[in-house]
Amino acid sequence: MAPGAATSRGRVRGTTRGGVEAFLGIPYAAAPVGERRFRSPEPAEPWSGDRPAGEFSAGPPQAVDAFVELLGLGPSGPMDEDCLYLNVWTPAADGGRRPVLVWVHGGAFAGGTACTPVYDGRRLARRGEVVVVTLNYRVGLLGFGCFESVPPNLGLQDQMAALRWVREEIAGFGGDPDNVTLFGESAGAGSIAALCAMPGARGLFRRAIVQSAAPDGMIEPAEAERRARLLQARLGCEPRAEALRELPVERIVSAQTACAAEDGPFSSNMLFLPVIDGDLLPRRPLHAFRDGHAFDGPLVIGTTAGEMGLYAREPAVSAFDPELLERYARSALPPEIARDAVETYARELRGEGLAADAPAIFCAIESDRILRVPSIRIAAWQSERQPQTYMYRFAWRSPIFGGALGSCHALDLPFTFGTLDAPGMREFAGHGEPARRLAGLLMDAWVAFARSGEPSHAELGRWPAYESGRRLTLELGPDPEILGAPGETARSLWERVPD
Repeated sequence: MAPGAATSRGRVRGTTRGGVEAFLGIPYAAAPVGERRFRSPEPAEPWSGDRPAGEFSAGPPQAVDAFVELLGLGPSGPMDEDCLYLNVWTPAADGGRRPVLVWVHGGAFAGGTACTPVYDGRRLARRGEVVVVTLNYRVGLLGFGCFESVPPNLGLQDQMAALRWVREEIAGFGGDPDNVTLFGESAGAGSIAALCAMPGARGLFRRAIVQSAAPDGMIEPAEAERRARLLQARLGCEPRAEALRELPVERIVSAQTACAAEDGPFSSNMLFLPVIDGDLLPRRPLHAFRDGHAFDGPLVIGTTAGEMGLYAREPAVSAFDPELLERYARSALPPEIARDAVETYARELRGEGLAADAPAIFCAIESDRILRVPSIRIAAWQSERQPQTYMYRFAWRSPIFGGALGSCHALDLPFTFGTLDAPGMREFAGHGEPARRLAGLLMDAWVAFARSGEPSHAELGRWPAYESGRRLTLELGPDPEILGAPGETARSLWERVPD
C-alpha cells in the first residue's frame, strides 16, 4: 500500500521506491494567484481525504535558456504561479526523529525549481537515514520585485513559510523539527546567507551549508526601485500591485528577461534580488556576519575552484583580449587592486597549471570577487564565534565541451544528491567510480554535519575547523585533501578592499 502521512491541513499519500518514501507536491502555502499575487504567503487551504503526493508540482514561472535546459536545472514539467509546494523523502513516515536537510534551489533569483531530477532526495535520504526536503519559492518579479504596495522579499518570505511548515509538520514524516540543516547552492545559498541575517528566521534551522553563494548579492531599496522603473517602462503600466496583478504572467516573465538582457550590469539575469529593506532583511548578510548579528550556529561554506568557468563559452567572455581585460580591471574593480589584479591572477593560474589567457583571468577574478572572497570572509568571521565552522573547495572538473568549463559553478549539484545519472548530468559532471566515490564522500559529509555539526566521517577522515590563521580548507576532488590557504596570493590581494 502507498505510504501515508498526516499534516495539519490533511493527509497525503506518497510512493515508495528503493526503500524510501517520497511525498511530492505538498502545499506549504496557499496559491499566490489572483488577489494573492504580490502578497505574503498565507496558510494552505485544508483538504479532506488523502491528497495524492506522487508527482512534482509545477515550477515557478521563468525563462529557461538552452544551457539550463541541457543541464536539467529548470522545471522538468509545467510552470505556474501556483508553485508554493515542497517535497519530502524519508526512510519512513514514522515516529523517528531523524536529522532533516532542507534544500533551497538556485537560479539567479529569476529561475530554478525544486521539481527536477537533479534534486531528487531519495539517495541522500536512504544513504544517511535522514529526511530530505526541497522547496519551491517565487522568483523574478513575482518573488523579488520592489514596487509600491508590494511586501519586500516575497521569495524569502516563501522560504520562511516552508521552514515553518517543516517545524510544524516534519515529525509526521519521521523527521526531527529540532534538528534542521539548511543547504543550498548559488541563489539558494545566497538565500541561506540572507536567512542567517534575518531576525524572523531565527529558530527555524540549526545548521547551514552554503554552497557557492554570492553573499553580497543584495541591493538597496533605491537600486531596487530603479530596476522596477526599467520594467515599468517595458510593461507600460504603473509599478503598483494593483496594476501588475492584471498582467498575464507570461508577459511579466518576457519583460523581466528582456530588461535583464538590455541593462548591462544585469546581463546574467540578476535583475530582481533580495532587498535590504530594513525590516525583514535589515542589513547585508556580509555585514551581519562581520558585526555578530547573524545566525551563530555550525556552518559549512565553500565554492567551486573555478566558479565563473560556467560562462567560459559565452561570447562576451570568450571575446576578452588583453586590452579589454585591462579596461575591465580599470572600470569594474576596486581602485585598491585594479592595477595589480591582472598580473596577480595570471601568476595564480599558471601556478595551478591552468591557462592564463584573458578569458581565464577574467573568470578567475570574477569568481573571487563575487563568490570565493566573500565566502572566506564569512568563514573567518563565523569561526571567531562558532568553532564548528568549515570551509571547502570543490575541485572536480567537468568533462563537457572538452573540459572547457573546469571546476565550474553548479558542478557540485549532482554530487550533493548523488544524482549523477539525472538528465544532462552524465555529460556535465562525468561518471564512473571516481565520480561516484566523490558523491558518496560529499553526501556522507553533509549527513554527518546534519547529525552532529561536524562533517568528518570515516571514509573522508578528519575535516578540521576553519580559522583565519591557517585557513584549512577541504579540497573535494578526485583525491580529497586538506589544503592550507588555497589561492592565498589572490585572496590576499582583496585584503586591501574594505569589507
